[in-house]
Amino acid sequence: MRALRPAALTDPAVGPFGRTMASDARRSNNSLVVAVVVHAVVAVALAQRAAAQPAPAHGGDPAQTADDRSKAAAATAAPAPSSDDLARAADATAAVADLSSASPPAKASADDIDLSTLGLDPSAAAFDDKLSIYGFADISWTNQHLTKHNPFLKDATGFTIGSLNVYVAKNLTPRWRSLAEVRFMYLPNGSPNPDGTVQTTTAGDSANFGRPTQWGTISIERAYIEYDLHPRLTLRIGHWLTPYGIWNTDHGSPVIIGVFRPYLVGDAVFPEHQTGLDLFGAAPVGDYKISYHATMSNGRSPTEMVADTDRKPAFGGRLELEGSWAGTVKLGVSGYVGHFTDATTSTTVPPVAFDERAFAADAQWDHGGLHLQAEVLTRHKAYVDGTRPFTLLGTPQSDGNDFGAYGLIGYRFNQLWNVMPFAFYEDYRALVTGPIGDAKAGHVGLNFRPAPTVVLKLHGAYAWGDGTGLIKSDVYILTSQIAWVF
Repeated sequence: MRALRPAALTDPAVGPFGRTMASDARRSNNSLVVAVVVHAVVAVALAQRAAAQPAPAHGGDPAQTADDRSKAAAATAAPAPSSDDLARAADATAAVADLSSASPPAKASADDIDLSTLGLDPSAAAFDDKLSIYGFADISWTNQHLTKHNPFLKDATGFTIGSLNVYVAKNLTPRWRSLAEVRFMYLPNGSPNPDGTVQTTTAGDSANFGRPTQWGTISIERAYIEYDLHPRLTLRIGHWLTPYGIWNTDHGSPVIIGVFRPYLVGDAVFPEHQTGLDLFGAAPVGDYKISYHATMSNGRSPTEMVADTDRKPAFGGRLELEGSWAGTVKLGVSGYVGHFTDATTSTTVPPVAFDERAFAADAQWDHGGLHLQAEVLTRHKAYVDGTRPFTLLGTPQSDGNDFGAYGLIGYRFNQLWNVMPFAFYEDYRALVTGPIGDAKAGHVGLNFRPAPTVVLKLHGAYAWGDGTGLIKSDVYILTSQIAWVF
């Protein structure tokens, strides 16, 4: 067909091989007739093929609605998102599809027989059962300075990969869902040892002629299945984040306003994770919404995700009230009661064990660009005789309370990449003396959102202790971070 290009047909000159214009004209006329016939046949065939195909519903994929399309990551697609937007982007599972728009299922084949033995019906009505993979990551640069030399903590400067969390979510049926969250880490490579040395994980790479490489580890943050008992009540079974406070379940770095959470939140006054049952839901009450959780689990222990070593279940719960009073207000209270038994590491020394009761209260208020939030956490610990740890002074640890609180204020502007200047103060008094004893800290910083799924942070902190800890020094920290959702 190359001989039928328009340039060859309209050129009156002698052809490329010296043929006469008359000869070329005869060949061109014959070729033109053939071309017209061929194009007509092709056009008719294409028209018949197009008429045989059904028109797509809703102007696109007939099996999808607007709500189907990857809500887990697309929750951040709105301009200038709120904290709730980013929380959904980091933690939400895929929404169940709108069944009314589903296309008729394909006829089951002989290969589908095995599926029915697993309770899967290939001929059932379609729903959003796509496997959703999404997550978040961050990288930080930190400069840490101590006012006095100390063997337990040193000045440090450098970049750090903090989080690389991947979520895998799937709707199994319209009422069953599953979610797994895995954090990939370079640890223990680079982590400090108590004697001041640093761990390395160098090993020979068998796939690269034995050249040195560093291996890392993973942390399974969550792995559970959910079933909707009722539109306002869901049962979650597996390994889940303890429902308390503000920044434990919404723990993704794109959601956290500063580079890091308040120290007391990370110190696990409540257990960060639990393994067991979580019965939760939400219901409107007048102009308000009440959310609720009731939990039963293995309790707190180093091996709680695989066994209840002391055979004493832990119980907890949470209530949250959300309403509109000159803005959006959220008020929450949480509780936890359990028994802790440490891992057995010696045949002669019994593991540390204690009963604990924890209580927390939190509040948030958003009004325009203004954001206020605060948390108070407390825990009472009563040690089992014969299992008490020793204090820094060498005396047995007494029973008592942990207590901590913080308050944060920030304001989100619509300029300069939606910048939010923020500041917060925290006060933490631990029963078991930590590295710097009873600690206080002040924080200031800037939080930018140049894109719905990208957050930039600049964070400065100054922490000081009461002189009872191992670190007899004040600490200055200047850190920056970029966090993103994918």
